Amino acid sequence: MNTKALEVAKVTKDTPDPIPRFSYYVRDEKGYPTGYVLEVNAVLSLVNEVEPISPAAMGKLMEEWLPKASSAGITAIFDAGVPPIGNDQGAILSLYTELETRGQLPFRVVGSYLVKSPPIDDVVQQLQNIRKRVSSELVQVAVVKIIGDGTQEGYTAWLVEPYSDKPDFSGASPFSEEQWTKLVGMTDAAGFDLHIHACGDGTARAGLDALEKAIAANPPRDRRHTIAHLVYVTDQDLPRFAKLGVNSQFSANWFSADPDTTEILKDRYGERQKKLYRAQSILKSGGRISFGTDWPAAGYFSTYKPLDSIQIAVTRQLIGKATNPVLGPEEERLTLTQAVHANTMGAAHQIRMEDKIGSLEVGKMADLVVLERNIFEGSVHDIASTRIDLTLMNGKPTHGTV
Repeated sequence: MNTKALEVAKVTKDTPDPIPRFSYYVRDEKGYPTGYVLEVNAVLSLVNEVEPISPAAMGKLMEEWLPKASSAGITAIFDAGVPPIGNDQGAILSLYTELETRGQLPFRVVGSYLVKSPPIDDVVQQLQNIRKRVSSELVQVAVVKIIGDGTQEGYTAWLVEPYSDKPDFSGASPFSEEQWTKLVGMTDAAGFDLHIHACGDGTARAGLDALEKAIAANPPRDRRHTIAHLVYVTDQDLPRFAKLGVNSQFSANWFSADPDTTEILKDRYGERQKKLYRAQSILKSGGRISFGTDWPAAGYFSTYKPLDSIQIAVTRQLIGKATNPVLGPEEERLTLTQAVHANTMGAAHQIRMEDKIGSLEVGKMADLVVLERNIFEGSVHDIASTRIDLTLMNGKPTHGTV
């Protein structure tokens, strides 16, 4: 933020941080805000003061993106949390159903109710209220999304062991252990799925611990809980995903030796940086994985295109040159079959649609893409540049022609 933005938002030396040590205004040695702002609570409060988020603005941006999504072969999305208008998350989620009413929504949507900080007592009721408002043939709201931490780059990810370049600090979460247990437990008891943002290994552990308690306390059912991002997970916690039946969603476009990962994360993690993004290890332990892109938030390489993510997952290299550095450990590369599955059946299972989409089978919806060539033949470095000639959703073309 520049000085004018801080003035408009009335952020001064005396303005309290929304969540100290987690979502806050970075300050200079005299306590004045520098303009560097961290995490959702502080960022959204500033944005809404400078230029409030509106349905009209968000709707325009969304409509501009729709044809790009279809041309990338997207037929279903998971929306992992929208910015609220005031306190109303349903206002933006309703944009999807408005598009559907006009016959312009080219993909299925599973949305979520975003919980970024306490209080948490009314979370289940809020989700139920939004579900009643925003439900249709193509749009569902059935998940509670928990912002469990931030990012390693900003020291807002929660780690088990301290940061290597900040040895007296391990990061933080917006929630206490008691709040983790209560929030996860009551959401699970109500029959809803959870989607937990966990960049740090401390947050992954907190999420697994809370889910383990919820599974023990609540009646058996078909659970589809997910922990997302998983930049680093301890050896101790890796097998717990399979044991508890928790899905691991990776932003596979992060799996490369980009400067952010090789330089900043090496500073933050030290030797631990040699064990990042271990999707193959999750699979070998019997766990499930799915892919997301975290777009438009993303990281060094921001993309919404599934083929980009698939190529990077297979190569662990930035797209561009076959000689680009490989992110270790190299044995964590996925096979092309595994990467495609994570973006199709793995993702469909996560959003409870594996009986309808994710594969070409009799009785399923006609959601499919036609590529210009077989990506299982030729160089894996050409996957991302493969043209998508046709995208069908519900049997109707959303990109290309039959």
